[in-house]
Amino acid sequence: MAIAAARSYPEGVNLRLVPLLALALCVGCASRYVTRGADLYAGGRYIEAAEVFERTEARLHEASTPDRARYGLYRGVTLLALGDTLRAGNWLTYSHDIVRAEPSALSEEEGSMLTRAITLANRPRSVGPTPVPSESAAVATGKSSTNAAPASVGN
Repeated sequence: MAIAAARSYPEGVNLRLVPLLALALCVGCASRYVTRGADLYAGGRYIEAAEVFERTEARLHEASTPDRARYGLYRGVTLLALGDTLRAGNWLTYSHDIVRAEPSALSEEEGSMLTRAITLANRPRSVGPTPVPSESAAVATGKSSTNAAPASVGN
């Protein structure tokens, strides 16, 4: 009986709705994991943020252009905060390339953050201890500590 009732609907109606529903769910998922990782980064929970980004990288191809740009930015600054400048540079370049092609992909604040992070990632590294993650994060976000002095060169 239930089968006969299901056939009374025009064929294909359910088949047309499935892809639209799946697309709507994927778009919402992409925004959530980028936002979750960004929130963890902003809260200083860099290892957890890095785990979120690593676990969700496979979904990146489904994300919108702004979400991909934000993903690259926040994954890059997270890795930078953890001292992994090589991988951070790769993700920051990924984000920069997206923004160069579509300037509205990041907010003005995020664009400034990207510029500062790229500068930090490209800064020559001195021989010695790696900066404490909070120092790298402060520079990348523009929230420098009051007692942090720039590295001096010379004598």
